[in-house]
Order: sequence, then structure tokens, then C-alpha cells
Amino acid sequence: MIIEGEFVVAIPADALLQQLFDARLMASCLPGCESLQAIDDDRYQTVVAVSMAGIKARFELQVEITGRDAREVRSVTRGDEGGRASTLHAQNVVTLEPLAPNGTSAARTRLRYRSDVSLTGRLGRFALGMMQKKAQGLGDEFAANLRARLEGPGHEGAPT
Repeated sequence: MIIEGEFVVAIPADALLQQLFDARLMASCLPGCESLQAIDDDRYQTVVAVSMAGIKARFELQVEITGRDAREVRSVTRGDEGGRASTLHAQNVVTLEPLAPNGTSAARTRLRYRSDVSLTGRLGRFALGMMQKKAQGLGDEFAANLRARLEGPGHEGAPT
């Protein structure tokens, strides 16, 4: 399943790129994130819990950055639900596009994300449609949380 979206954040692309690697900030913005730890500069370990329509799942995931430059980050996410009931594998791309200020001096950046997600096991068999809708909603909620943290009054692109 493909999960994709885009949103604009009122900070420069370079500053946004730095914030995307702040594990504490990402954990605070990701719905259902119980923990997120940086293992090293390119690997993260996280636990994410989701629930929908009476189904609850808790995934232990490894995220590995497979490529990065000033405007794009590529990663792979792998993991499973406790007891290996379901497994998840995703190829992810985040692209940053600096936007020209529209009549103001404030820099803005469009963030686009795309994940090609493979879900197997009980959730892949019985709840794939629900999972796609839930994942898209989580992406929207993450975007709103990130914008609130980075654009809040007096924050100037830095989390509190």
C-alpha cells in the first residue's frame, strides 16, 4: 500500500532537515509512539501502538536511513507486532522543497512523504483497507503535530 502526503512548514529547508533527525521531537509528533531511540546517526528503534475498529497492534520497528542529502531522505522501516502476528516493511522517501516567501521574509518548506508499505500476517489479511486509512490519518496527524511544534509562537523552528 502507498501512503503519501505533503504539507508546508514555515521554516527553512535546512532547519527542517535538522529537526527530522531529532528523535525526541519526532517521538512527540508521531501518534502512538511509545518510544524512539537513536541507535546511531542512521538507525533508530521505535515502538508504535495503533488501534482501530477494536483491533490493537503494537509494532517494534527499526528505521534505517539509506540515503540523505540536502533535500531528500530515504529510509527503510522493518519490524513486527508482538508475537510476530504481523510484520511491516516500508520503503520511505521524504523530500523537502524550499518555497519562495510570499510577500513576507518568512522561509517556508514543502515536505512530501511517500511510503510503500508491505504488511503481512493478521493485519495484512484482515485489516489492510483499515490500516491504509489509519496510516494516512496518522500521517496527517503527524504533519499537524510537527507544524504546531515548529511554528508555535516564539519557536522559530526550534522545539520547546
